[in-house]
Amino acid sequence: MVVSVLHMNPLIATDLSWLPQGSFFPSLYLDPAAGQQSISVLTYEVEGETQQLMYVPISLSMHQQFLRSVPSHTRQWEVGMEFTIYSQFSIVDVGEAFMGGLQNADYRISGVFHYQFNTQSLIRISLFHQSSHLGDDYIIRNFIVTPTLRTQNYEQLDLTLYKKFKGWNLYGVTGYNVSPNTVRRRLLFQLGGDWIYPLPKKPGFALLVGLDMKYYEHNKYIPNMRLGAGIELARQTETPVKILLSYFKGQLPYSTLEYQKVSLAGLSLIFAIPNTLNEQN
Repeated sequence: MVVSVLHMNPLIATDLSWLPQGSFFPSLYLDPAAGQQSISVLTYEVEGETQQLMYVPISLSMHQQFLRSVPSHTRQWEVGMEFTIYSQFSIVDVGEAFMGGLQNADYRISGVFHYQFNTQSLIRISLFHQSSHLGDDYIIRNFIVTPTLRTQNYEQLDLTLYKKFKGWNLYGVTGYNVSPNTVRRRLLFQLGGDWIYPLPKKPGFALLVGLDMKYYEHNKYIPNMRLGAGIELARQTETPVKILLSYFKGQLPYSTLEYQKVSLAGLSLIFAIPNTLNEQN
């Protein structure tokens, strides 16, 4: 449902939309914790260990904006929620065969507020709850009989500033763990961005290069870094697809095994949530 309210100037109208489709805030798609549909097939190397693993993280996300207001052609805001499941599967060579199974699953539910100042500047305020749980396959295979760490069970308030330039997008995030009784340290700083080059002779295709870096107080501000490069397909549709070669180095970005220092490299496939509002770069 859309309600239009005319101001003193009849050329300007405020449109209020209840349960609108999509979102105008761009996805931080190189952030491992982004709310999106994705699957990756990665090598998995743990510092100090010689065992070679294959790692398959899969994220499934649902977004719904509750209310959107468009007071002018360049300004708008919306409020809504997101729910994402991050499942991680591992495959290991046990000598006689390859054995795989669910390693861990993270769950995140967020309340979000987005505001667009102009065509180049946006902010996002997010309050989320996250919990993390080892999979039965992993527990049985590793004979785990004691409680696991709870550092990935917490609530956090994030503030994101996102800036668009011609071909470039940059963002910065400040986060604070607001859980009153927590075993996790409080602060997070995040920086990232990407460069997008639409192919002139193929309007549905673009080249992508990007970087995401996270600095957690919990990890003594040693950065988690993810690099990605690839191509975006079907840009003129509501569901573009990104195919990226990606590399991650830092603390494991998911699960109660976050204490592991890892290197992850491989192929990532990212599906955008249907959204008719985002402008193509």
